Amino acid sequence: METNHSLNTLNWSDTAETGKMRFLIAICLALFSVACAEPVKFIDCGSAEGKVLTVDIHPCPTQPCQLHKGQSYGVNVTFSSAVESQTSKAVVHGVILKVPVPFPIPNDDGCQSGIACPIQKQKVYSYVNELPVKTQYPSIKLVVEWELRDDSGKDLFCIKFPVQITS
Repeated sequence: METNHSLNTLNWSDTAETGKMRFLIAICLALFSVACAEPVKFIDCGSAEGKVLTVDIHPCPTQPCQLHKGQSYGVNVTFSSAVESQTSKAVVHGVILKVPVPFPIPNDDGCQSGIACPIQKQKVYSYVNELPVKTQYPSIKLVVEWELRDDSGKDLFCIKFPVQITS
């Protein structure tokens, strides 16, 4: 009877220690992924209703970012809003020879991309989304134009940054 109690206690301790280790590993991985996000040089292309503070793309160790076909890239835009808005919608284009071509993203709803809506005036937000690069895309240099529009269709932010799509 004592042996079972000791084993149960030992198993409980091992389980608790294993849980603690898993938690610490998860925290370290999360911090590592944030630390690996690369600040990207960008141009503000008309953020009428907000101000862009930082743009990070992961992974993007060199600029212009090398986007490999068949992979997805994390995009994080930190911005402050100058207006209130109940909704927000992302619109993304690849600009090739000054011609904007729609660049579909998995979720265009900014309120489901790290932003707690309604958006409040003078608050800082971190918009987080994925930029999937389809295998059908040509290998080409282009400029990504990423807008987040408020409920009146005006840009909370508009950024442009160069990329190169590669195999």
